[in-house]
This record gives sequence, structure tokens and C-alpha cells, in this order.
Amino acid sequence: MTEKDGSCVPSTGAVISIQNQLLGWFRDHALPLWDQHGVDRGSGGYFENIAVLGPHQQFEVAGDVRRGRVVARQIYVFDVARQLGWRSKISDPVAHGCDYLFSRLHRGDGLFHTAIDASTHEPRSPFSLYEQAFYLFALARLNETARDRYPIAETAARCVQRLRHDLGKSIGGFEESNPASLPLKSNPHMHLLEAALAWVDVADGHMRQPWVELAQELVGLCLTRFIDASGGAIREYFDYQWQPIAGDAGRIVEPGHQFEWAWLLMQWSGSPHSSPAERVACIGAAHRLIEIGERWGVDPVRGVAINEIWDDMTVKDAAAKLWPQTERVKAWCAMLQRAQSAAEAESACRSIARAAQGLLKYIRAEVPGLWHEECSPEGDFSIGPAKGSSFYHVVCAIDVLRKTVSAHLTSVLYSRGKVSGPCL
Repeated sequence: MTEKDGSCVPSTGAVISIQNQLLGWFRDHALPLWDQHGVDRGSGGYFENIAVLGPHQQFEVAGDVRRGRVVARQIYVFDVARQLGWRSKISDPVAHGCDYLFSRLHRGDGLFHTAIDASTHEPRSPFSLYEQAFYLFALARLNETARDRYPIAETAARCVQRLRHDLGKSIGGFEESNPASLPLKSNPHMHLLEAALAWVDVADGHMRQPWVELAQELVGLCLTRFIDASGGAIREYFDYQWQPIAGDAGRIVEPGHQFEWAWLLMQWSGSPHSSPAERVACIGAAHRLIEIGERWGVDPVRGVAINEIWDDMTVKDAAAKLWPQTERVKAWCAMLQRAQSAAEAESACRSIARAAQGLLKYIRAEVPGLWHEECSPEGDFSIGPAKGSSFYHVVCAIDVLRKTVSAHLTSVLYSRGKVSGPCL
């Protein structure tokens, strides 16, 4: 059913309803739980996961290491909460993470430790490009709130300089580790692009240009190296020349990353810093990536995005982790934002609703604030700890959905009296 102007009120209403449901869960259940139990206010940082034990639902935290990705991601989670007006009743978890990042994880030379021991604070893991990407992402979030206490922008700029000097490849992109090792991976570069785009939005004046250049480099690498020219899918593992690595690993395609890359490419296509040619290429590639993810990477029976397919689009791993569901939501939000007609907008709304319904299946009703990490091929959800690293994925989807609703959908229903109060 559509209105006279072609906009689809039922699907729009469904998207807004799901947004409100997810925002309520985030604000009323997930944030208080993770603030109380997930922040290590004794030793610093954040716990790796939270489990529920026994009939009385006792919470148990775990993790004898502090991984950089978890610290960075939790800074993001609580900063999104701050921007939404939420405040901790204990102490500021964003400032807590920022202090820990600079006092324990920053090496002092521009780079950051991959992980440290939670008790001794000694390094526990070798260098990882993936971790540096998330540090840069977290620093972009801290630029507003912590730049009076720490040299946020300068630290981020120095980190990129070190990465270029120590790991930069003459053909574009970065080595995976130091010393260099195989396989090279597209995934860390995806998160470097995410960080670069975040910095393009917050950097001032001349400080913005290096981030624009990094984004341009990574987008170009994606379009020319990561995406298979014949099929249009993103590959995961590569050799030193950015060719898919020999063997089965070079054939792996992850539906979640098709959606995630599409979301990022759509962002760059809408940036005033992208060229007309880049915009056309990014939009075309993003549409194909979403098509691949939906057609071959979503199980129609369970309604969820699965873990892996082969490059011939057959199923490799039919289990379905939580995080691909969040990326599917974000990708379709990007499609709505770039819709060129009422029909495209209606189709995107319906796809957002389907993707968000898939995500909702992972939210644990019996333990408000936690989630299931994976759905089996048979449709069963594992009962295990909720990972702190997954919170970022869920919150990013919620925030993207919130911004999309605010910018593109709420006015449609307000104008027709379909909603009577704020959705946020």
C-alpha cells in the first residue's frame, strides 16, 4: 500500500517502530548493564564479555587481556550514548576509556599496543593493523570531548604517518603486520576507511587533507583490488601484490563485508571531497555488493545474513553471526539515503525492515541488554557470553538507523498524522 505521492507509509512506519524498539533497548537495558558490569573501573579498560549464570541471572565478566579493538569500540558505544543524552550513574565511561587508551595502550611513538595484560599492563600480542584502525576510529570520536586533555588530532595524525612509513605499500594499502606476513586482508583496510571518513567529518582545516587522501587511497584500493572484476564481490585474503591468495582462502566472500563496504562506499559517494568519477564508481560498486549480499548471502528461511560464501556464490558457512545483521541494516539505510525515486525509497524501507527484524532475533528477551552471538544453520541460537566487541556493531546499526529515520522518514508520517510524538 502506498500513499498518493508514492511513499510507502506501512513500511516507513515499520522502520520507525523497529528504530524505537532498538533505541529503547539500547538506552534502557544495554547501556546500564554494560556500564555497570562491562567497565573495569578497578584495573582499567573494559571486560571482554558478559555471561549470565544460574536461575537468578548472576552476571559474570571475563577477560585477562585488554584488546585495543574492544577499548576503542566501547569508547564509540558510550560516546554515541553521550550524544543521545545518556549519562552514567557511576562515572563517565568515555573518559575512562580515553584515559586508559593514553596511559596504557599508547606506545608513545604514535602506534598502539594490540593488547595488554589486564593486571600487569604488559603487551600480550604482536602488532596488528586491524587494532590501529580502531584506535584511529576511537580518536575521531574523542576529538570533541578529550582534545583539551590529550593531543587527540596530533596523535591520530602521527599514527597514520607511522603506518605509512612502517607498513605502507608502494602499490597502495598497508602490510598486515610488522614484519610483513600473509595473508594481506581487506578487512583492516575497511576499518581504516571507516576511521578516515570519521576524521574527514571532524578534522579542522589543513588537518583534514591527510584523511581525505587516505580515504581516496582506500576507496581506490577497494574498487581496483579488493572487488573481483568479474563478479563484483569483495574478497578477504590476498598476496603481497593484492591478488586473491592461492587456495580456498582466496575464494572466501563474507556477506557481512559486502554490506559493510557498500555502506562505506556510499558514504564516500556523498562526500564533497570525492570526485564525480569516484561517486559514480562507488555507487555502482555498492549496489552490486548489496545485491550479492542479499541474493546469495541471506538465508530466506531464517531471514539472516550468513557468515561465508564461496566466490561462485555457493554456501561455505551457513551459520550466521550477529555482526552481519547489523551491516545489512546499515547498507539498506545507505540505499534509502541515496534513493532516486519513491519506488526505490519504498524498496529500501522494506529491506531495512527485513534486515532489522533479522537483527532483533539476536536480542535476548530473557536477559535484557545482552544478545546471542550466532545462529546455527538450523536456526538455533547459542547461549553463551555476549562479547563486548559486538556491542559496537549493534550500536552503529542503531545510530545509522536513527539518523536515517530522522533525516528521511519521520517527516513523511508527521505530515500525514501517522505519528504524534518524537521517535527518539
